[in-house]
Amino acid sequence: MLYQKYDKFVKFIEIFDQMSKDLKIGRLTNHEKDILLSLHKNSKNNQVDIRNIVFKNFDGQSIPKSSLYKGLKNLCNKNIINHLGSQRSSIYELK
Repeated sequence: MLYQKYDKFVKFIEIFDQMSKDLKIGRLTNHEKDILLSLHKNSKNNQVDIRNIVFKNFDGQSIPKSSLYKGLKNLCNKNIINHLGSQRSSIYELK
């Protein structure tokens, strides 16, 4: 029974990897996934102000600011999100 659960999980990872290839974004780091999930949960009309979010990782611990900004930059470079406004703006848009 446990084997079947892991088998399904592995197939899910394969599907996720194929989708990442199709979207030409490559694999997301754990921080990038956690950040993207938080952005998506807190978005209104595909836009979000990051000042209003407490970013937490999978284990519920706060994501360090340096990792947060690096993750946001990487998500922008992968064309998953857009940074709106000036360089100091805290508004992002989900594509």
